[in-house]
Amino acid sequence: MACGGQEGVVVEKEEVVAEVAPVDSALEARVAAMLGIGYPKLTNENTEAFLTEWGEENGIRNVILETKHGEIELELFEETPMHSLNFLYKIHRQYYTETEFTRVVPDFVIQGGNSEEEKPQQQRFLIGQHTLEPELRDGFVHTRGALAMSRSYSNNPGKRSSAYDFYIVTGRRIGDVELSQIQTEKGRKYTEDQLRSYKELGGAPHLDGEHTVFGRVVRGMDVADRIAATPKDDSDWPLEKLGIVMRIVE
Repeated sequence: MACGGQEGVVVEKEEVVAEVAPVDSALEARVAAMLGIGYPKLTNENTEAFLTEWGEENGIRNVILETKHGEIELELFEETPMHSLNFLYKIHRQYYTETEFTRVVPDFVIQGGNSEEEKPQQQRFLIGQHTLEPELRDGFVHTRGALAMSRSYSNNPGKRSSAYDFYIVTGRRIGDVELSQIQTEKGRKYTEDQLRSYKELGGAPHLDGEHTVFGRVVRGMDVADRIAATPKDDSDWPLEKLGIVMRIVE
């Protein structure tokens, strides 16, 4: 059989191999984390065991909060592993990718993470509604720049922390009389450094022993102050959206 005008020559049809775009494994992992593929839904019963195992491959590192007013860098404490790992895990699951500050009180706190927008609500459903055992440490108090988790004061005798809602203390300076009264009422004794920090830098000492402090601001307190000064309504809800995007420092 002749082919191509030349007798006895058979021309093989050339095979065409389609190029396949390389799989972006990092993107795949982010999508899986966001959707909860391969992750258990967290409960009060399984959270500690899960975070302990997850933490074996995910060390405690600093975190960056990106806001419209600038960046805030947070150091997370090794001494409060469940709260620190919980915070990092929520970033890993992209919960804090599109959340916001929902409470701003000058000379007190800026609070966020529990947005009622649709995506954060969906993410809370996928991750699981759960709380955290308190990790109250005498060495970590509510001086200016402290990072802590909020909690319910109703039907919560164990002072279990929210797993999503956090706050940063901006605070006010505290005088000797008030500090003495708080120590008496709470039955605690502040160190000289803690007393000096409360008097010179400020804070919110009435929250000590009530909420777990698990980190601190190491850069960007001026940003926190600008956020705290945002105009707000009677319930301390900011009148403009204060979006947050978080990332873990590599």
